[in-house]
Amino acid sequence: MTRSRAIVLPFILATFGCAGKSVPAGTLPSEPAAAVEQFLAAVKDNDLRAMGDVWGSSRGPANAWMAADYREKALTVIRATLAYETYTLDPAGTRPGGSSEERVLRVQLRRNNCRPMVPFTVLRVGDGWLVSNIDLDAAGNPRRPCP
Repeated sequence: MTRSRAIVLPFILATFGCAGKSVPAGTLPSEPAAAVEQFLAAVKDNDLRAMGDVWGSSRGPANAWMAADYREKALTVIRATLAYETYTLDPAGTRPGGSSEERVLRVQLRRNNCRPMVPFTVLRVGDGWLVSNIDLDAAGNPRRPCP
């Protein structure tokens, strides 16, 4: 049975939404693009802790409420799927998400002659922004040839 990773990621966050208390945003990035840029810098640095600081849900950053073992596994899969050489934020690619507190930014990853365009959903949490969903299916498998 094959499941779409784009569907699984929101399910992951929803499943663990009751794992702890809600945490205020604190020092989250003040702009949607900054949240995506910080997340991708952490991916490039192979820094799961930094990824968990800017990835989460309306409850706050995943590091504050998600079970550590599960968070590490989820972020490891995300990091491996998003492996890239360079990236470009699509300046025309920002659009509203499913609610007034969401934005969807398109990011073109560059790796091994592939250029997948990956939608990142960011969520306003307090005065800051978190990456809340990534269409991992759009990223493709970095170890396979381009589709």
